Formats: sequence, structure tokens, C-alpha cells
Amino acid sequence: MKHIQLSDHFKCSTILLFSLPSIGMQIVDNSYQIADGFFISKYIGEAAFEAENLIFPPLLIVMYVGLMFGTGASALISRELGEGRDDRARRILSLVTLSLAFFGVLLSAALYFLLPDIARWVGASEVLAPDCVIYGRVLAFFMPFQMLSMAFHPLLITAERPGLGLITTVANAAANILLDWAFVAGCGWGMRGAAVATGLAWLVSAVIPFAFFANRKHPLHFVRPGSEIGSLGKVLYNGASEMVDAVAYAIVALIFNLQMLRYLGDDGVGAYAVSEYMSGLFSAVFYGISMSIVPVVGYHLGKNHTAELRSLRRGGILLNAVCGAAMTVLCLTLAEPVSRFFVGYNADLTALAARAMRLISLSYLLGGITTYASSYFTGLNQGSISLAIAAVKGFAGPLAAVYLLPLLLGADGLWLSTPAAEVLAMGTVAVCFLWWRKEEGRMARKTVRPEE
Repeated sequence: MKHIQLSDHFKCSTILLFSLPSIGMQIVDNSYQIADGFFISKYIGEAAFEAENLIFPPLLIVMYVGLMFGTGASALISRELGEGRDDRARRILSLVTLSLAFFGVLLSAALYFLLPDIARWVGASEVLAPDCVIYGRVLAFFMPFQMLSMAFHPLLITAERPGLGLITTVANAAANILLDWAFVAGCGWGMRGAAVATGLAWLVSAVIPFAFFANRKHPLHFVRPGSEIGSLGKVLYNGASEMVDAVAYAIVALIFNLQMLRYLGDDGVGAYAVSEYMSGLFSAVFYGISMSIVPVVGYHLGKNHTAELRSLRRGGILLNAVCGAAMTVLCLTLAEPVSRFFVGYNADLTALAARAMRLISLSYLLGGITTYASSYFTGLNQGSISLAIAAVKGFAGPLAAVYLLPLLLGADGLWLSTPAAEVLAMGTVAVCFLWWRKEEGRMARKTVRPEE
């Protein structure tokens, strides 16, 4: 298969082919929490399973600081490459890596000491709180490596090496599953063993891409950062929507859990956790496509290729619409067997989880399009628009729906709040694209050189 470059013409099929390694990377990357959930549920117990799912959203906020740095840097670096400023792109890469390593250590230390308070904030009972703290504190020690790993994912795509990103995440997942089997199932180390397994897998996924960027034979590699400190603000601006996604997910997950307890009791929390595993796998496809397209959009923006930007927009929307429809059908089909796999020991919980998955599956029809739109605007270096879409999709929409719909529809309204949020996000996307079409027309009129 032909090696696809940022400078190529992208249509629907090209977007899919270029995204395949990143889709695989995202799917495999989701496996470590699923692996932890399976081993914790099977070998430690239902209470530990609930504890892991309560404490994980706050941990995700810290992890996504790395993705914010990486995605924001990807958009800026690809634009610099498109404009022919390769040396500056390398300096930005180096500055982002150094800055993230520094912030990662500080944030991880704060996380370690705040975990007992965080466990209370997420609603952990006296029974669940000790497992939350044990699991979270071990992962806090490894958190700087995971933050770097999440930053390197989009940067490897910018370096036109998405395949290495897939290799990295496969190594991550294999290490996590093997170590979970050894530490939890074999040695009986409980929650501490599950956390150590995940942490060591994070270490693997940080070292491999770091070694790649440290090799000066590659076009995009580490150099002295020089005087690029002003670029850091642009990186954070471009990547702000990814950070909003993480904060929104953590807050929404907390509110969802509290609403589940109110309407459905402890079984509601367990059903929500199972539905999130399936949603995580399907969303991984959407995020893989969206992550891949950020540097492509940034590169063609730097070249002022308005026709190519339109092709990327049309092709991406069509691809995500087809994928979303297929995922909805697949989720409706697999809802019951997946529920039995995770919580088959409890018939009532299995039935509730299956119903939850069927109702949530409607969100996939629009979820890919809204995710793609947010990343598309990140690639355009339009951080404010990307942020607005992410805020409606991940925060304002779900919060409004999760409070209002249960009043109208009862417990089913909890599960339908996710599809309702996607409808609101789609409305925001439509407005943003209409605005950008006008801006795109101005760009085309100002173009002084022919498109390549």
C-alpha cells in the first residue's frame, strides 16, 4: 500500500486508510481499562469494580493534559511544516515535550496527595474509598509517563508514522493484559496489582515514541527548544478542546453516577460502567479518525489549499456517518452478550446494562460527525470553535439532558441523555461549518498562488 503523506489529496477512502493505524491505536489503548475492569470484576469483586470506575474519571483529567499538549502541538507543528519552517517545528516539539514532563511531575504529585479527598468528591462510600485511593495513588506515580504517551500519539501522526503509534499501543495493551493476569489473577495482589500492571504498561507506551523522536535521523526530532516559549500558548489554545473533553467527561461521569444511584441504585453504576466499555471501543474509531486528520488539516491550511480543506470536510463527515450507522446496528446486536461477559453473575444487572447499551447506541449516529468537526477546527487552528463544539457535546448537552430527561422519561432518560447531547452538538457543528464556509471563501479569493 502506498505511503500516505500529509501533502496528498484526501478523499473519503484516503482518510480511512490514513486513519487505520490511529483507529487501531485508539481501540487497543482502550483495552487497558477494559482489561483492568475484567480482572478486577472477576478476581477481586463487584465493589472493587465499582471503585475503579468511580476513581478513573478524575485520573482521566490529568491524563488528558498530555493529549491537550500533543493535539495542540500537532496542529501548530503541521502548519509550520506546511509553510516550510521545519526547524521551528522541531523546536516546538522539543519545548512541548520538556514542558509536559515538568507539568506532569507537578500534577502527579498533587494528585497523589489529593486522592483521599477526590475519592470523597466522586461519591465513594467508606467501603469503596480505600480501593479508590490504592488504585489512584499507584497510577499517580506513573502518570507523567501516561501524559507523555498521550501527547506522543498525535505527534507520531504528524511525523507521518501512525504505524509506530499502533505498535506502541499494542505493546501497551499486551503488557497490561499479561501483567494483570500475573499480578491480579496469579499473585492475588488485588487493586494494587491491577494499578501496577496499568502503570508499567504506560511506561512502555511512553518510552517507544520518545526513542523515535530522540533519533536525529528522523525529520521530526528533538532539538534545543530555543526561544519558542511563545508557541506554548498557541499549543494550549489549539488543544483546549481536548482538555474540555476530559474535564467534561469526569464531571459528567460523576453526575451520571450520582443520578444512577438516585434512580437505579448500585446496579445503575455497574450498568453505566459496562455501557462505557462498549462506548469507549466505538468512540475509539471516531477519535482515531479525528486525531489523524488534525495534522492533515493543519498542513493544508499552511499551504492555503482551500479545495483540499473542503474535500477533508466532506469526506470526513461521510465516513463518520457510515461508521456511526454501522456501530449503532452492531451495538444493538451485541448489547446482551457484552453485558453477560462483564456482569453475567447478576441477571438483573445484565438486563439493565443491555438496555442501557441499546438506548445509548443511538448516539453513535451523530457522535462521529461531531467528534470529527471538533478536531477539524483544531487542525484549522480555530481553538475557540473546537472548544465550543466540545463544550456542548461533552458538557453542557449531557448535563442538561441527564437532569431533564429522567423527569420526563424516568430511568430511560438517563441513557437517552447521551443521544440528546449529540443532537445539540450537531446543531452547534452546523452553525460553525456555515461560518467557516464564509471564511473559506475569503481565503480562496485572497489566494495568490495556484493550488498544488
